[in-house]
Amino acid sequence: MATAAVIDTSDFSGFADKATAEAMIAKAKEMRPLLMAEAAAGEAQRSPTKAVEKALFDNRMLSALLPKRLGGVGLSFTDFCRMQIEIAKGDPAISWVMQIINGTSWVTSLAPDSVQDAVFANGPTTVCGAYNPPGKARKVDGGWIINGAWPYTSGSRQSKWAQQGVVLEGYDGPVVPGISMCYIPFSDLTITDSWYVTGMQGTGSDTSVAKDVFIPEGQMVLMNERAGQIDRTKRHFGAPSDLLPVVPVVRTTGIAQLIGAVEAMLEIVRDESGKKPVLTTIIGPRTSSGAYMRDLGEAAAMLDTAKLILFHLVGEFDRVGLTDGELTIEDKARHRAQCAQMVKLVHTASESLMFQAGSSAFSLEKPISRYWKDVSMGLRHIQNIPTIGYEIYGRNIAGGDMISPPGAY
Repeated sequence: MATAAVIDTSDFSGFADKATAEAMIAKAKEMRPLLMAEAAAGEAQRSPTKAVEKALFDNRMLSALLPKRLGGVGLSFTDFCRMQIEIAKGDPAISWVMQIINGTSWVTSLAPDSVQDAVFANGPTTVCGAYNPPGKARKVDGGWIINGAWPYTSGSRQSKWAQQGVVLEGYDGPVVPGISMCYIPFSDLTITDSWYVTGMQGTGSDTSVAKDVFIPEGQMVLMNERAGQIDRTKRHFGAPSDLLPVVPVVRTTGIAQLIGAVEAMLEIVRDESGKKPVLTTIIGPRTSSGAYMRDLGEAAAMLDTAKLILFHLVGEFDRVGLTDGELTIEDKARHRAQCAQMVKLVHTASESLMFQAGSSAFSLEKPISRYWKDVSMGLRHIQNIPTIGYEIYGRNIAGGDMISPPGAY
C-alpha cells in the first residue's frame, strides 16, 4: 500500500519562517502585472490561462497552505491572507482558484491516514472539489463505486485530485446523517463545460462527473469518521494547521481575496479622482469635491476595518496552532459574526466605489467592472451570508436554540 511521500520532517513543527513567507508575498506582488494582463483572456475562456497556471505552479502558489510535513510551503494563516490580498489585486478569479485549491488541499491534510497516503503518495499535490449536490457511493468488495456530477468545481483544471461529497446507497454499516467525502483522481473524472456566469468567470468552476468510478476503501471518509477533526492518533499529524477546525479557517481566509479585490477598485477610483470632473457642477476635479473625498475616505476606512477584523481572526488561528490551543464554540460563533461584519464592510465599500466611478465603470473593457462582478459573486458564497452569521452569534450569546451544528460554525 502506498504511503505519503517521505519528507524531511526535521522542521515541520511550525509555520513557514519569515523569510519564506515574505518571499511568497513578494512573489504575489510581482505577479500582479501578469495577472492583470491575462485577466481578460481568462474571463473570456472562463478559466485561468496557461501563462497564469504556469506561474502559479512555478511559484508554489497552489501549495502555500499545505503543511510542510507534506512538502507544502506551510504558510501561517496570516501570511496566506497577506498573499491572497495581493493576488486578488491582480485578478480576483485567480485568487479564488488559489483559495479553493489551497483550502481543499489543506482539508485533505486533515483526513485519515489512508487518504493522505493515497493523495500525497508522490509528494505535494493539488486538490479541489465540491460537496453539494452530493453524488452517490455504492459499497463493493474492496471499495466503492462512485457516480455523480458536481458543479462549481473551481480549480478542476489545475488539480490532480477531487474531494467530492457523496451519500451512501445500500450500505449496511453505521450511517451518520450528512454527506461523506470521497477522493478521486481527476484522471478518472470528466469535466463538463458548464461555467456560464456573471462573476468569477475566470475560475473554470465547471462540473466534474464520475460514472461508475471505483475507489479503494481508503479513499472514502464516512461521516462517522474523524475527518477534519483534531486526531492526534494519526501517523500524519504534527503541523500547527493540524489543530484548526475546517469551517472557520476556510470561511475566514476566503474573505481576504475579496478585501484585496476591493482595494484594487479603491486604487482605480483614487487614481482617477484628480483627473475626472464632477459633471453637472462647477467644482472641477473630484479631489476638489468634499462629497467625493468623504465617500472615498469612508470606503478606504471600511476596508481598513475589514482588514483589522481579518488579521485579528487569522491571528487567533495561528496562536491556536502554535500553542496547542483550541477554539471554543463561543469563539466559533463570534468568528462567524465577525466574518459577516467583514462581508458587510466589503460589500458596502465596493458599491460605494462603483457609484464614485460612475456608469462608465460598468463598461466591459474597464478592469473595475470585472473586479466588481467577481466580488459581487464571491460575497454571496453560502458561507458569507451575513444574516446567518449574526443569528448564530446572537443565539449563542443569548443562550437560544442553535440553528446549525457546531461543525458548521
